[in-house]
Order: sequence, then C-alpha cells, then structure tokens
Amino acid sequence: MMILVFFFIFILEGSYTVIKLKLIIYFTKLMKFLVTTEVFETIHKEEDLRRQVELIKTQIKTIMKSGKFLTGGQLADKRGHFFIIDVANELELLELLSRNILDSCKVESHPIVSFEDLFGFFERHPV
Repeated sequence: MMILVFFFIFILEGSYTVIKLKLIIYFTKLMKFLVTTEVFETIHKEEDLRRQVELIKTQIKTIMKSGKFLTGGQLADKRGHFFIIDVANELELLELLSRNILDSCKVESHPIVSFEDLFGFFERHPV
C-alpha cells in the first residue's frame, strides 16, 4: 500500500501577502510484519492468568481497531497468537503491541515480502 502525503506551505512576505504554494510529496510504503507471541511460562497461577488474559484481550482489540491489523488469531499448538500488521516502521509496531503484550509474552516479528514482490525481485536479479 502506498500513501501520498501532501503539505501546502503558505509564506507571508513584506507588506503584501504572496502565497507561494509548495507541494511536497512523501511516499511512505507500509511494511507488513508477521508478529507471533507466546505467553511466558512463568505465567501459570490462576490470578496471573486472569490478569494476563484481560491485558492481552484489551490489546488485541486495540490492534484490531487500529486500521493496521490485516489478520490474526490464536496459535492452536501453544499459548500464543499471530498477527499480520501493516505499519510504517518498527516504532509504530512497538507502540501497537504496547506493554500489555511485551511484558507478558515472548514476541517475534518478521517483515513480510509478498510473492508478487519476490517474483519481481527474481526477474530483476536473475541467477
């Protein structure tokens, strides 16, 4: 996904106003990340589990409402989750995960390249 951002700058000069219009275009290509989480093994007491469930549930809802969430779910073979998230940079990813997830889970993130982009890379860089 490509985002175009337009800024208009108006400059006042002397006793009269001269409006100079500058158009600055910034291209920002969003990056897709596969994020996986796994709840720390030290979280196993009932009261800790209840607290962790509420924190994670709250943060997952926040991520889903952010406009950055593409898909995700529970991992069937462990106490963990996965997300595909579309963000501008790693700091935005960190903010989206927040302390709710970071303080209670092991987190891995991997940038994703689409197959279309991969095939284009192979065409531009043959063996």
